[in-house]
Amino acid sequence: MGDFEQCITAKAPFQTQYCLASVTAHVPKPTGIKDHLSLNYQPYLSAVERLYKFNDVSQQTRNVIDMGWCVPASCSILDLEEYLNGYLNKIDNNAVHQNVTYTARFSDLTCRTAIESKYFDNADISFCFVAVILIVMVIIGTAYDYNVNSKELKEKPSKRSLASKLIMAFSSRKNFLELTKADESNPALSVLYGVRTVAIFAIIMSHRFATFTSSAILNFDFVESQYRSPAACIIFHGDVFVDSFFILSGLLVVYGLLNQYDKRRTNPGLIVVLRYIRLTPVYAFVIFYYATIFAHVGDGPLWKVIAGEDSKDCRKNWWLNFLYLNNYINTDHICMAHSWYLPCDFHYFIIATFVCLLVKKDKKLGLGSMAAITIASVVVPFVITIVYERPALLHFYPEFLTGPKIHPDFQLTYTKTHTRGTPYCIGMFTGYIYYKLKGSNKHVCRTQSFAIVMGSLFLMLVSLFSGMVFYDPYHSYNSVESAAYAALHRPAWALGSVGLIYVASFGHGSFLKKVLSWSPWIPLSKLVYGAYLTHFQFQLRSAAVFKNPKQIAYFDVFALAVADAVLAFVAALVLYLMIEAPFRKIFRELMFPSKDSTPKVVAEHPTMEENMINNNNNNNNNNCQDSRL
Repeated sequence: MGDFEQCITAKAPFQTQYCLASVTAHVPKPTGIKDHLSLNYQPYLSAVERLYKFNDVSQQTRNVIDMGWCVPASCSILDLEEYLNGYLNKIDNNAVHQNVTYTARFSDLTCRTAIESKYFDNADISFCFVAVILIVMVIIGTAYDYNVNSKELKEKPSKRSLASKLIMAFSSRKNFLELTKADESNPALSVLYGVRTVAIFAIIMSHRFATFTSSAILNFDFVESQYRSPAACIIFHGDVFVDSFFILSGLLVVYGLLNQYDKRRTNPGLIVVLRYIRLTPVYAFVIFYYATIFAHVGDGPLWKVIAGEDSKDCRKNWWLNFLYLNNYINTDHICMAHSWYLPCDFHYFIIATFVCLLVKKDKKLGLGSMAAITIASVVVPFVITIVYERPALLHFYPEFLTGPKIHPDFQLTYTKTHTRGTPYCIGMFTGYIYYKLKGSNKHVCRTQSFAIVMGSLFLMLVSLFSGMVFYDPYHSYNSVESAAYAALHRPAWALGSVGLIYVASFGHGSFLKKVLSWSPWIPLSKLVYGAYLTHFQFQLRSAAVFKNPKQIAYFDVFALAVADAVLAFVAALVLYLMIEAPFRKIFRELMFPSKDSTPKVVAEHPTMEENMINNNNNNNNNNCQDSRL
C-alpha cells in the first residue's frame, strides 16, 4: 500500500494523488492441484498454480493484488491504466513464461488527493450548525434547571409555562438522573435489561470481526481456517443476536399494547404515529451525520471505498430511511447497512398493533391470527430458499464482507421484513404470556426450571452450531436441507431464548435473574438504541483508515470490540441527553400537555407511545416497555 501520508503531503511543483492500482494475474488452469477446496497445498508445486481462482467463495482471491501508487493529480484514470498495462505487457519474469498475463485497473474510488478531505459543502456546515444549536440548548436547559431548582428549594413551586417546560426538556441533569430509574410495576420484566445489553455487545463483537476482515488483512489464511472451525458458528453467525432484539421487541410491544388497550380505547393509527415520532429524531440526526461529517473524520487508501460510499448513499437515500422502506427500495445503496433492522421492527410493530386489537376484541381470532402469521414467517424463508436455490444462511465470506449491500443473500433474505419475522412472532406470544401472568404469583418449580433451561440451551446450541455444516465447502448443496435450516434455526433460537427468559422471570433461575437484573444494565439498556445506531460508524472508520495491511487475531478483535462498545455507549449517552430525551418530552408536551404543574425533579422517563396515549404526566410509567433496540 506504500506510504499514503507521504504521498498526500509531498511537496512538489504539482499536486499529488495517491492511487491503488488493482493488478489481476490471468493464470492458466492448474494441473497439479487435485483438491482445490483444501487449504493445504503441496509446496513443491509451482506457486503460479496456487494463484488460480477456483470456484470456492470461502477462500480469498490470490490472483489480484492492490498496489499503492503516488502520481501527479493531473494524471487521469485512463492515463494511469494505459501506462501500467503497457509496462506489465513488456515486463519479463518467470510467470510470463508460464502463460500468465496481467491487467491493471484504476478507479476514482481508490484515488485520493489532499484537497478532497478538506472541502466542506453546505450540507456539512448545516450539520455543524444544527449540532451547535442542540448543544447550546442543552447548556441553556441545564442552567435553567439548576436555577429553577434552587428557587424551588427556597420558595413554593409555581406553575410552569409551556416555554419553561420546553427549555427544561433539555436539562442534562434531569435526563441523566432518569437513566438509572427502573420499572417496578412488573419485576418479571427486569431481566430484559441484561438481555438487551448483552445482545448489543454480541452484535458489536460480530460487526467488528466483519469490518476488520473486510479491510486490508495480511493473514487471510487464518480467516479461511476459521470458516471451517466451530468458531465460525459463533463469529460468523452473529445475526441470531439480532433475532434476540426481535424477540424482546415483540414481547414488550404486545405486553405494553394489551395493557394499554385495557385502560382505554385507542386509535391504532395514532399508536403507529407515536412510534414513528419516538424512533425518528435521533435516527435522523445519525443519518445527517453519516451524510455529511462522517466523510471527513478520517482518511486512507480505502477511505472512499469503505466510508465515502456509505456517506454518499446516505445523501442519496436518506428519505427511504425516514419512510422505513430502506430494506426494500434501493437496497444496493442503503444508507447505513445495519439500519435494515429498523424498518423490519417498525413493520412488525404495525402488525402487532392490529393483532393486539384483535386479541382484545376476540381472543380466539387474535391468537389465531398471531399463530397464522408465525407459521407464514416460517414458510416464507423455506420457500424462498428453495425457489432461488440460496444457501441456508448468509455466509460471511470475502465476497459479502467487501460488498455487503450488493450481496444477493443480503438483499433477498437477510434484510427483508417477510423473511425475518419468526423471532418477533414468538416474542409476541411471549408478551401475551407475560400479560396474562402480570400480578400473579406464578412460580416454576425447580424440576421444571431445570428441564426448561436444558431444553432451551439445547435448542440454542443446535441452532448455532448446526450451521457449521453449511460452512463446510465439502458439504454438497441440497436445497431442501438448506431451506429447512433457513426456516427453523431462527424459531429454535427464539424458543430457547424465551425459555431462559421465562425461567429467569418465574422459575428457579436465581443466579440467571441476578445477573440479568444487575442494576448497571438499567442505564446501559436505555442507551442500546443509540449504541446500535452509532457503533458501526466507529468500526467503518477503523477499517477505512487502514494505511497498511494488518494481522488479525481474536484477542485484537475482542479488544477493538470493547473499545467500540465504550465509544458507542458514550455517543449514545450524548444523543440521549441532546436529542432522545429532550425531543420525547417536547412532543409529549406539545401533543398531550400535562395537567401536573409541578412535576418531580427526578422522574423515570416513560416510552413516548404509552405516555402520550395515557395523556398524563405521572411518574409511574413502565420504562421496560421501551421496545426499541
